[in-house]
Amino acid sequence: MKKFRLGVVGLGHRGRGMFKGVAKGIGDFEAVAACDLNPALWFEPTNSYYGGTQPALAECMPDVAFFESYDDMIEKAGLDVVLVETPADCHAEFCGKALKKGLHVFSDIPTVRTLEEAAMLWDVQKDAAGMLMTGATTCGWGFVLALQDLYRQGLLGRPYFLEAEYIHDCRGLWEETPWRKPTKKWGSMPIRYCTHSLGPLLSVMEEDLRTVSCVSTGSHVTELEYANDHMAAQFQTESGVTVRFAASFINNASCGNHSYRVFGTEGYFEHLSHRGKQHPERTMFNSNRLYGASGLTELPVGFSPYESAAGRKYNLKEPFGHGGADSYLWQLFAEALRTGAKEAPIPLREGLRMTLPGIYAAESAIRGGERLTIHYPWERDFSGDIRAFRQE
Repeated sequence: MKKFRLGVVGLGHRGRGMFKGVAKGIGDFEAVAACDLNPALWFEPTNSYYGGTQPALAECMPDVAFFESYDDMIEKAGLDVVLVETPADCHAEFCGKALKKGLHVFSDIPTVRTLEEAAMLWDVQKDAAGMLMTGATTCGWGFVLALQDLYRQGLLGRPYFLEAEYIHDCRGLWEETPWRKPTKKWGSMPIRYCTHSLGPLLSVMEEDLRTVSCVSTGSHVTELEYANDHMAAQFQTESGVTVRFAASFINNASCGNHSYRVFGTEGYFEHLSHRGKQHPERTMFNSNRLYGASGLTELPVGFSPYESAAGRKYNLKEPFGHGGADSYLWQLFAEALRTGAKEAPIPLREGLRMTLPGIYAAESAIRGGERLTIHYPWERDFSGDIRAFRQE
């Protein structure tokens, strides 16, 4: 069986972990090249917040060629696929270059940092031979797959009000991942980092988000100049379906990170994060369409995709990344490559649907909560928004 030659750009803790996980666990790929501006991340042992102390990748993967230049890697390594794991504020440039070379791309999120990048990547993808897979999304979690299954079966009816929150005190990660630290350039706006929250909700919504109003608390916990401790956005579609999203990366909450609620015309779904050891995470639903399910019923599914009906056929002995969500998405991506699919399982359009609303929300907060209309690169009015606001 042909193996797809894989290279990675970005060797932070995510890049190192994903590259090793794919090379070891997904048999369709052969790891052949790695790239980072800092050679020490390849040739020396590393210590990370999540991974602890790890031996040098050069020792673990001696057959992989290392490059300091990304242009050299995509030109000389004979790649089929590039894994983009650069910092969260600089994915689009690397994706675009790989697509222009005819390569397939598996990119971490958010897909883009600015509206200009969205326009560029959309234009490049239209003419590209390779596909772009929106990876590292929570759409691979088991309870999200269960939500999608309930929706497809009609047990929830039509969702009309949806909520998500992303509560994660990231101060311990500032040194290792400087893009998270509040600065004038990017890291001060947690509402931008919205894909983990909006992705699952949009997967059961037929419409794009069309308007947003967003407010921020400003900085209270650390009193850093550019910090926004907590931000809250309210989105609506053209038909009035409403999504409420709250994000906080500076806080003293000792709860889990992600919670979701979906109110449908025929049922209800929620996944509530843990509230300490005494109150573990729970996934619940009820439905008027299913006998005996009119009251809240707990579902025996958590983060692992392999606990869900959709994920069982892809079971993996050593799942990796976001509780197994990443390995599941890689399996879907591998299947698409093997079968010659024309579009990735989570294509660029879906990545932009879950990324761009956060950029508009940040602009709304800058304007004091002004209600803004959201546009997308496949729409005529998008270029006007690029001219109207240019965020760093």
